[in-house]
Amino acid sequence: MSGINESLKAANDFKDKMNENMKVRKLLKRWNPLIHFDTRDSDVRLTFKMSEGMAVSVEEGHIGDAELAVTFPTVKDLIDMFSGKLDPTSMYLSGDILVKGHQADVIKLDAITMIIWPES
Repeated sequence: MSGINESLKAANDFKDKMNENMKVRKLLKRWNPLIHFDTRDSDVRLTFKMSEGMAVSVEEGHIGDAELAVTFPTVKDLIDMFSGKLDPTSMYLSGDILVKGHQADVIKLDAITMIIWPES
């Protein structure tokens, strides 16, 4: 699988986990951002569209003007975050993951991963 195919699969699995988790849906009830994900080591670019507590879609490329942009060092890091193998909080705090956007959106994104994978 190429980086983009594996990334899309991991991102869609993450989207499904978000949508299946009632705690996440409650947390995100009025959250409607467009989120861009990318990596520094490749041309992998993804767009997450959120609407009223649901992850509506994951698409290849950066589509629209994102309210939140997250850049990972590698495709592997991006995939590992989506699959629960990587704790994005520690990487964010160390500066390895770059995030541009409102702090409240960053906190919500972090909370999603902590709810889905509490032991990560």
